Amino acid sequence: MRGFPKVLNSRQDYENIISDFGYTAKVKRAYQGLFNTAKKYEFDKELAAESDRTGPEPEYKVMTQEEKGTEKIVQFKLVDNPNGKIFRLGFTIDEVQEVIDQC
Repeated sequence: MRGFPKVLNSRQDYENIISDFGYTAKVKRAYQGLFNTAKKYEFDKELAAESDRTGPEPEYKVMTQEEKGTEKIVQFKLVDNPNGKIFRLGFTIDEVQEVIDQC
């Protein structure tokens, strides 16, 4: 292999970068990217005002959207993403967090 891989598609690819490059900043970024797929934002509800939010960020994100010439305020909630790459490749959150902590 020449240099750090541009694409990591399997659990083995992630394990190989540790054996090939050690616990470096590049490996940490790759595992952090994998970790970030464990959660996603989903539409929660429409708000009358931004101050009506249910909770603080990052659990809840409030945005304004323009729809047919009118602006509306919507809230998104951070939820588990069972289809995230981290889970598709067979990792657990603890396994990925352990690598991140070692880098």
